[in-house]
Amino acid sequence: TCSDSDCHPNATCSEFGGYGECTCKEGFAGDGTSCNDIDECQDYYYNNCYYYDGCYCVNTIGSYFCNCYSGFEYTEEIGCLDIDECADSSLNNCDPVAICINYYGYYTCICPYGYYGDGYHCEINECLQGTLCGSNEECIKYIGSYSCIDPCSNHTVLNDPWRSTSNTYNYNNWNNWYHCDNGLSGWYRFKGEYDQQIPEHCIPQYSCGTAIPIWMNGSHPTVSDGIVNRTACSNWYDGCCTYPYNISVKMCPGGFYIYKLQSPPSCNYAYCTESNYSCSGVDCAPDEECRIVGGVPGCYCKTGIQQGNLADDLKPQVTCGLENIEVRFSKCLVEKWGYSTSSIHLRDYSCQGIIERSDKSYITFITRPADGSCGGSRRNNGSVIRYTNTIYLASSSDGVIVRDDIPIDFYCDYPSNMEINLLTAISSYVVSVINVAGTANFTITMGLFQDSGYTTPYTDSQAWLSSSSILYVGVIVTGATGSSPFVLVMKNCYATPTADSSYGPRYDILTNQ
Repeated sequence: TCSDSDCHPNATCSEFGGYGECTCKEGFAGDGTSCNDIDECQDYYYNNCYYYDGCYCVNTIGSYFCNCYSGFEYTEEIGCLDIDECADSSLNNCDPVAICINYYGYYTCICPYGYYGDGYHCEINECLQGTLCGSNEECIKYIGSYSCIDPCSNHTVLNDPWRSTSNTYNYNNWNNWYHCDNGLSGWYRFKGEYDQQIPEHCIPQYSCGTAIPIWMNGSHPTVSDGIVNRTACSNWYDGCCTYPYNISVKMCPGGFYIYKLQSPPSCNYAYCTESNYSCSGVDCAPDEECRIVGGVPGCYCKTGIQQGNLADDLKPQVTCGLENIEVRFSKCLVEKWGYSTSSIHLRDYSCQGIIERSDKSYITFITRPADGSCGGSRRNNGSVIRYTNTIYLASSSDGVIVRDDIPIDFYCDYPSNMEINLLTAISSYVVSVINVAGTANFTITMGLFQDSGYTTPYTDSQAWLSSSSILYVGVIVTGATGSSPFVLVMKNCYATPTADSSYGPRYDILTNQ
């Protein structure tokens, strides 16, 4: 026999077949003389708390009970029941103006539109008034106040060469090719070797280092436009503008763009970039238009230019001046007929045309009416001096010359007199004449001639003469008006072996005349 006093305090004495035996009470385990608490919460077989949502098991000595997580209350019939905290303001901590949203086991508070905060504290969002900051600044709201920030000085720089529109799908490196802008949010500037911009046109799928490239639907702003809103588009199965959403863009005074971006809807979306060259500030002629080719802006002939016949379209305009001859072609007509504007030249290949823009675009050549200038020749028949030269046009296709040069001759005729002949004389000097009103500048041109008719000047850089040679010196003055009281008088004339008139022996030609 036994008694309870013979057993563990958490055991009882029981008789089995005339023999007494100590057995542990329910909720304990042992041999009766030693009983330990069973933790029913360690195994769901020993408790029924796990049959109810929102419940968890709490162990006690010899037993357990089911408790509810926050957001639930316990009932004997169904266990833990969700509390609708939004049904009564006393059950939640939301700001009085906030919107309470109940979920299973919890709730959230959201400030309504026009307010700022975390839902537990909401205040009026002054930034939504739209007049606090200028168009060049972004209004940033925080608890208790706001600030105006210029994103041109507060942004993140992204330097990712893989964003280039030229980076298309690479089958041999596809594991490292896909990129993702998931999580991108805030103001960003795209950089590379040069500043970059988001393209304004649809980009093919599997470009820009990603499967779904993002481009911008709309034009980029100028500096004066400030911050503007545009639409980000993605090229995917629904077309060029799958999943459109708003982004902001601003042009900074440094000529670069910054973008306020948001995270794309999923991975394998990424923003594309290309060089941000633009036609802004490019001054083209009326027969040209600005285009961006290879990422660089330039003036290109308009496609609607009408051709006539070859002889008329390629007939140059020739202006015969005393000091220079100017010859020019219509640049766009030269290109329209398939000729290269970069290889057009005079007889001297180094004398090539320059591009000028006025009422239209021209290729212009400038040469002096002197023998040998740009390969030209000068002939004097006694009454007329004729300067002749030839312009050579070369046809091209993508920079490759495909035909022989086509020669176009031109000439200028001048009356044979001393003034014209002096254009090819040896020396020219500028002197000052002092009068009572101040200083007047006149250009005096002087040259040596071989004959008394002053028709044949010495045109080489040096003239070798014997001591018995007769020198004919021609002198003219320019810069004086017809009513000038001055006349030109040559009193002294001498020659030296070098260009330095004060160095070396002096050979007098005229003295005190």
